[in-house]
Amino acid sequence: MHRKKHIQSLFFLVAVTILPILASLSACSNQSEQSAQAEQATYSSNSTKTSDDQEVLDAQSKGMSRVHVTFSAVVYKLLPDDTKGIPHQRFLLRLSNNTTVLIAHNTNLGSYLSIQPGDMVDVSGEYIWNKKGGLVHYTHPSTSTYKEGGWIKVRSLTR
Repeated sequence: MHRKKHIQSLFFLVAVTILPILASLSACSNQSEQSAQAEQATYSSNSTKTSDDQEVLDAQSKGMSRVHVTFSAVVYKLLPDDTKGIPHQRFLLRLSNNTTVLIAHNTNLGSYLSIQPGDMVDVSGEYIWNKKGGLVHYTHPSTSTYKEGGWIKVRSLTR
């Protein structure tokens, strides 16, 4: 009988101390999830305001090559696809300093992009300097354990 009372006391102690802690943790988790959703919504609503191309501008002005860059810019001109060897979709992006950078997107490893001049794109890939403004390639998932992969996200503003 004494043992039964002791077990009831333990259950009461657990209910009084542990359950409020669990409830508070659950509330914190919900707040974190809501904060993450709000941050994503903010990114989505602000993502079309301006281009952020400082990383590629720095690489361009310093004549850097084989450096990973992530930036946003407007599609300036579509170029013919490179179909010799590994196929690449090619297009020019206009940067905020009024220069252009060539994007060479491997369509064997990344999907073909539905873009047109005026579209905003977010790009992550490897920059290589040249006197025409440089190029960015490796805009697809990595095929090497030694090299960071890339991506392109299209934010159509013209449609």
